[in-house]
Amino acid sequence: MLTVSMLPVITFVGCETPYQRHAEADLRRSVAAAVEREIGSLPPDETMRTTDADTEDLGGELDSKIEELALIGPQRAGGGASLDLGMGLDGAALEPISLSLEEAIRTAVVQNLGIQNTRIDQAIASAEVVKAEAAFDAVFGAGTNFARIDEPASDLIFENGLGNAVPFMQGTDAAQWGFTTDLNKRLKTGGAIELSYEAERQSNREQGGGFRLDPDPSTLSTVGLGLAQPLLRGFGEDVNTASIKLAQNADRRAALAIESDLLDLVVQVEQAYWSLYLARQDLVVAEWLVGEGERIRDILGNRRGFDTTLAQYADAVATVESRKTRLIRARRDVGQAMDNLKLLVNAPDLPVGSEVDVVPVDSMVESPYTFDLRDSISTALAQSPIIDAAILVIDDASISEIVARNGRLPALDLKAEISWLGLADGLGGSLQNIDGQFVDYLVGLQFSQPIGNRAPESVLRQARLRRSSAVIQYRQAVQNTVLQVKNAIRDIEAGYALVGQARNFRLAQAENLRSLEALRETLAALTPEFLNLLFQRQERLGEAQLQELNALVAYNLAIAELHRVTGTGLEANRIDLVVTDGTGAER
Repeated sequence: MLTVSMLPVITFVGCETPYQRHAEADLRRSVAAAVEREIGSLPPDETMRTTDADTEDLGGELDSKIEELALIGPQRAGGGASLDLGMGLDGAALEPISLSLEEAIRTAVVQNLGIQNTRIDQAIASAEVVKAEAAFDAVFGAGTNFARIDEPASDLIFENGLGNAVPFMQGTDAAQWGFTTDLNKRLKTGGAIELSYEAERQSNREQGGGFRLDPDPSTLSTVGLGLAQPLLRGFGEDVNTASIKLAQNADRRAALAIESDLLDLVVQVEQAYWSLYLARQDLVVAEWLVGEGERIRDILGNRRGFDTTLAQYADAVATVESRKTRLIRARRDVGQAMDNLKLLVNAPDLPVGSEVDVVPVDSMVESPYTFDLRDSISTALAQSPIIDAAILVIDDASISEIVARNGRLPALDLKAEISWLGLADGLGGSLQNIDGQFVDYLVGLQFSQPIGNRAPESVLRQARLRRSSAVIQYRQAVQNTVLQVKNAIRDIEAGYALVGQARNFRLAQAENLRSLEALRETLAALTPEFLNLLFQRQERLGEAQLQELNALVAYNLAIAELHRVTGTGLEANRIDLVVTDGTGAER
């Protein structure tokens, strides 16, 4: 089993407020109603059906010749492994390389460049989740400063009747060193808490007037604790973690994009694989037609001068040359089909620039297909990444509506600070002196509200409309998925019936050609009308074989398409998904 990724489970990741629980319940009811509307009319019991070719028997005589008729005309055994593709574009002979469908799909799942780019997009989205969560990480800060203060001081006047002015200080001549450190953390309630420490050391170099400071130099230590918290607008975990939940949803959508792209890629690879098979079979038919035309031309050439005119011979030559034109185009188409497959697979040993002969070795499914319409629809609605992505869009809209609802509230912000201070001649002493004797407090409230509150009301209305639009988009996704499932099943049924019809058509054309060849051997002369009829029946047999192969390809691709729309394409090819988070770890 090839392991590529394991997808996370899609859940509703709203918030825990009563409104959120109510919105989530409404959402679940809406989702359930959309699903029930599509499958409620189907019978509850199993509706297993098997495709039926619904073709009539060819008739007793033709039925007895099926094995003989199958050997008439171009043979498709071996996928055209022995085809003459001519020289490669590099002038060398093409080396045949066998490739199975399973190998092509498994290599493409790992190596396809589009898928690799989608994985990178998912890793970027996963890193955004870590980025959003990091908004609540604690932040440590520190700083230092130095100040040189040289300022004059005012005189101190004593009213002693003498009118003398006594200088208080000659001035301030000091040096200050400061150090600050703090730890900030944003809270999921919308607030922020800060723990800080500040140390300031001051040295006064020159004093006067009979005064002095004690201690000098001095160290002032301050330990602070602050809280800022919105009480209305911006309050609550549901509002402040909305960015995380939106990032998680974006990560889930990116993971679903990987699954969706892989499902598409599996169908694209299978389509390219069978297109190469068809192109090679078209070349088989073209080579057969040229060979048969040359055989008739040579017969006519040998009978020139006996019963064949120049005009009859020239007609045969023209037919052969026309068929050679088709042969050249068929060789070109094979080369293009090989390169298209190599582009999708992107195998390290099979680059697009390589000139090799890629030979498909698998055969197409020709057996009947059994299906259950109700089960197929239910599986698609449960596993399709398109449905899961539509649910995430609804969840995004619900989260945005909750944020918009909170944005209508007035702003009422609380700010509280408390500081403990200690002073001494040294740092250690200042810390020891923080004993609760000197404490500063600050408490404040700040209120604001736009008059009319029109902008927040408009934002809320937009959010509600977006949520309604998301629900409608989900219902559309459900309907489109159901339609795709039914179309794929119809294509399977029609494809299988067309295979039977095309096979009967080919066998009938083979009998036409066989009977005409038998008649040619008994005719004494090859008339222009007979030759024209012979060439026509050869062409019709070749086209009949291609028509049968096209029907088989359509049938197989219809089955692959059903696996894609039901979300089971990876499971059918035994492929698991592994999605990594922003740190590169698997989850």
